Formats: sequence, C-alpha cells, structure tokens
Amino acid sequence: MSSLRTRARDADRNALCNALDTAYAEGQMDGGEHRERTATALRATTLGELKALVADLQLERPIALLPPDRPQRSRGTRWAGVLVALALLGVGFGVGHAVARSSAPATVAAGETVAAGRQVAPVVVTPAGLHTPEGFGRLVDDLRSRLGSAVVADATIYPDYAVLTVPVEGSPGRAQSYTYRGGLDGPSPAGTRDADQPVVDLATIDAATALGLVAGAPESLKVADPTSRYLIIDDEGAGPRLAVYASNEYGETGYLEARPDGSIVAVHPHEAR
Repeated sequence: MSSLRTRARDADRNALCNALDTAYAEGQMDGGEHRERTATALRATTLGELKALVADLQLERPIALLPPDRPQRSRGTRWAGVLVALALLGVGFGVGHAVARSSAPATVAAGETVAAGRQVAPVVVTPAGLHTPEGFGRLVDDLRSRLGSAVVADATIYPDYAVLTVPVEGSPGRAQSYTYRGGLDGPSPAGTRDADQPVVDLATIDAATALGLVAGAPESLKVADPTSRYLIIDDEGAGPRLAVYASNEYGETGYLEARPDGSIVAVHPHEAR
C-alpha cells in the first residue's frame, strides 16, 4: 500500500502537474506560483512531496496516484538545476507537462474595453492555433482591441487557448485573469499581485522565435511525441522570459527558460530513469 514516503513515478509527477495546470487556469494561483510548484513537482522524489503541492487547492477530482492524508513531516524539493544548450536556427527548445482540457471556456469577441469586474456575454469565435504566428498575432490584436494594450503580468499559451493575468488599470497591486480562445472570456475577480513585478507587452515578443522554442521541444528536451506543450511569457525582474513545457503520455516531461531573442537561460530535458 502506498504511503507518503513512497517513491514518486513520472506518471505521479505528470498527474500532479496536470492538477496544477487546472488550478492555475481556474485562478487559484498566479503565474509565478504555478511555475514554482511545477518546477518542484518535476523534481519531487516522494508522493508526500507531491501531495504537499496541492494540499491547499480545490481539485475537481482527487488525484488517484496520491495516498490519503496522514500525519507526516513535510519535505519539499526545489528545482534549481541549470544546463546550457545551443539554440539552432528554426529549432526551438521545450519541456513538458501540460493538460488538455475536456471543456472549452466560452469566449468574448474582441472590440469592447470592459471595466474591471464587469462580465460580458460570451460570443464563441473559431480561433487560429495559438502556436502559429497567425494565431499569436490575433491574440495580440484582440487584446489591444478589448483592453487597449497587450500588456500582461504573465501569459500561458496552449495550442488552442491562453490564460492571461492582466494588472488592473490604475491599481498595479491588483490583477485579473482572462481566458482567450479566439476572444476573451473574463475578467475574473481582481486578486492581489506584487505591484513592483514587471509587466510584458506581448506585442514586443517575436512570435517566430517564441514558437520555434515550442516546436523544437521534442528534440531539445527528449520528450518524444508530446501530447501537451505550452508557452509562458512573463518577467521576473531580469527582463521578459519565455518558458516552454512539454510532456507525453508516458509521463516524460521537460522544461526550459529562454530570452525573447531565443538565447537559452536554463533547460531540463527528460532523463530516462
């Protein structure tokens, strides 16, 4: 019978990362916390370490791979490994563990600037794939049309939808979350953010470079036949950052960080155990 001290498998880590993705999309955490918990999950060695990462979250369904709660001294693992990789022209780097949602959120057609907290009747729009230059460009254009700019605290971009954290105008210490699938759905109720956290203008991001990192994930991160890939764009204080995640049905995952010019900051490919 499993205990919290049982060694974690790749399948356990992947299930936990999927739960973190869902919680992030639902607004239970911001982009920074999502990245931190995900990185910790990828390096966790026991089921207890994984359990601690979702103990305070509302989960749609229990994670079957984790045992029931019981008294146990918590033990955390932080991932700080950094490897250097070459970036080849036209080939990107990537990593992974994202989750495909079973239901698509309703969307709002671009065109109206909405006051903080005001909900707008959803209008479903067929999107171009967001991992294409056309789809990324449409996301930027729709943000400008709806919100007046494409400035975000962070953006997590899946092939068919994106989750965006946007500072509230006039209140830099607050932010709201939007979901994009050919149009914006939201905003969520405003939450607190670090007012000093830098923001990123998605209009300044070169789509070809960013999406090249995503496209190259299988080769660069040794995640064959990925079933999930996504891109995070944010700024943690050292300038805009691109982070690529990828995973496949075998629980193989990888992760990398890069600058908007494609230069690699850190990469953690899947390693066979």
